[in-house]
Formats: sequence, structure tokens, C-alpha cells
Amino acid sequence: MPTDRDDRVKPKRRGRRPGDASVTRAAILDAARATFGEVGYERATIRAIAARASVDPALVHHYFGPKHSLFVAAHEIPADPVDVLTRELASSDLEHMGEATARFYVSTLMTAKGPVPSLLRAAATNPRAASMLREFIEQAIISRFEAVHPVPDIRLRVALIGSHLVGLFVARHLIGVRDLAKIDDEELIRLISPTIQRYLTEPLGS
Repeated sequence: MPTDRDDRVKPKRRGRRPGDASVTRAAILDAARATFGEVGYERATIRAIAARASVDPALVHHYFGPKHSLFVAAHEIPADPVDVLTRELASSDLEHMGEATARFYVSTLMTAKGPVPSLLRAAATNPRAASMLREFIEQAIISRFEAVHPVPDIRLRVALIGSHLVGLFVARHLIGVRDLAKIDDEELIRLISPTIQRYLTEPLGS
């Protein structure tokens, strides 16, 4: 006898139950770390990470956004350098990027207790980790700069800045060179900003 109740079998929903947000996020982060570690940043896809976490790819985007943001979250980097760079590029012209870049790096990324030291140590000793970090820098950071400021040699210029800043981090925090360690952050920003600005705007090799 017909009733008002719909007895049709409803399709099962993919992924985890609603309400398991913290479990789902943790599963996605675990899957992301494993996938990035195995295949690197370039070859890792949201679809593959979602499949590993047994969730729909749309859920990965919902919680973490694009791949570069997922990479940042998976490795517990304190701020998304791509998002910060995008905001700085939108609000500052190239002539004032030196100080903005120095300030973000020194005050946010260059902290001894953050995740960046672990990433750098891993990259120094593990080829896969080095490849993953290199791909992230080249594709997510340098390419963003190139798209907004396509000046001559911009990729080389940004790579030089990165090399300078990584070397500074190693000397100050990993090796502990005393003359660098005793400088406060504001003084360090003041000292390195002109060099970063020169990399960006002055003729290379002059």
C-alpha cells in the first residue's frame, strides 16, 4: 500500500560522518604529510590526498583551500608565505618590498622553535625532503612573484633572496653565530632590508 514515506535506498555519502570535523582534518593532514613526503610537492594532488584520507576532494578544499595552503598546514608553518606574499604584492609596490619581506621572514618564519628548522634539517640530509621543499618554493612562492612582477630575472632575484634568508637563519639559529644571535629582530630587519631590496630592483652584477 503506498505511503508518504520514501522507501527508496539513498546513496551512501562518501567520506566521514558529519560532525567528525577534527578527525577528518587530522586524517587529511596525515595523508598530506605522507603524500608530500612520498612524491614531493609537484606530484602530490588534492585528489590523491583525499583518496588516502577517504574523503571527497571537495572536503580537502573546504578545510584547507589550495594545495599550497594544505602544505603549510601539514607542516605547521606558522603563516602561509604565499598568502602573505599575495597581500604584500597587492598592497606594496616593488620599491618597498624589501622591508616587507624582511619583516615577514624575521618575525614570522625565522623562529628557532617553529617547524622551519625541521624542514631545513630534513632538506639538508634527505633528497626527498629537499625536492619537496624546493618544489614548494619554486612553484608556490617564486612563481607567484613572477606573475605579479614580471621584471627581468625575477625568478633569479627571488631565489637569491631565499638563499640569503635561509643562510641567515642557519647562521643565527642553527649554528648560533653570536654576533647575529644578539641582534634584536628590529635591528636585523633594518640591516637586511636594503640587501633584499637591492636583489629585487637593482641591476644584477652591478
